Amino acid sequence: MSEPTRLPQRDALLVEPGKVLNYLLALEHEEGGPKAKFFRNRGFGPERWEEMARALRKHGETQPVVKVTENKWGTKFEVRCEIGTPDGRNPCIRTLWQVSGGAAPRLVTAYPGE
Repeated sequence: MSEPTRLPQRDALLVEPGKVLNYLLALEHEEGGPKAKFFRNRGFGPERWEEMARALRKHGETQPVVKVTENKWGTKFEVRCEIGTPDGRNPCIRTLWQVSGGAAPRLVTAYPGE
């Protein structure tokens, strides 16, 4: 059985504060609102956004890449499954990471996995 594909540069994954606060945890955001509801219902919140950023980085470090696509910005990686959550339910999610040139993977989005 072969080893699953993993993100490159897993020790340097970039999760920007604005991506977490202004998108993934922002209930009023047009696209991020449903995601915010999902993540907030699992114990993440803006007052402790760093906890979510750490969980997203760990997700990228430990979970397998399930899809790789090329686009005009570089290479996009889809990572899938369990994320540790404050409520302990640890659901399966999908994260998308973008790699441009030799830069470290940058989180694009996260959403429920199933």
